[in-house]
Amino acid sequence: MTKIKVKVKEGVFPVRYDGERFSVGEELTIEDKHFNELIFEKVEESKKTTRTTKTSESE
Repeated sequence: MTKIKVKVKEGVFPVRYDGERFSVGEELTIEDKHFNELIFEKVEESKKTTRTTKTSESE
């Protein structure tokens, strides 16, 4: 999943995300699938979460 840093736009009601309340102008990091251009403005694209697997090499 890709995470993006966003800021709550002016003129929207306080936003709830992940159990927290955010007011106008506050920045938060959300998953890209939750992005709504009517509510948020992008600050920066960030952090792609990748899964890493451990491999054991045999000698």
